Amino acid sequence: MRIYQRLSSEAIRLKRIIYDFLFGLSTFDLYRETLHIARGYRDSLYMILLGEFLGIPFLSNYYTLRLLPYILGDLEAFKKRSLRERDILEIVGEFDAH
Repeated sequence: MRIYQRLSSEAIRLKRIIYDFLFGLSTFDLYRETLHIARGYRDSLYMILLGEFLGIPFLSNYYTLRLLPYILGDLEAFKKRSLRERDILEIVGEFDAH
């Protein structure tokens, strides 16, 4: 019984390795670009809410208060990401030339 379990676990591991390889080969770049775009939209929303906190009325207060519980947990990461010093090469590296 132990040999069967060991072969089964090795087969599952091999299947996972093949799946990860094919995922990386075919769609990883698209997946990474999609996450980058989503982070940009989320950061734009945070900037609007930050402006609302400072007294610049972009949205209605009702909508701001409705959105606040959903994004409150990620607000600290946004602050760190937006206040981090960035080198010019990091900014240039985000643009594609094609």
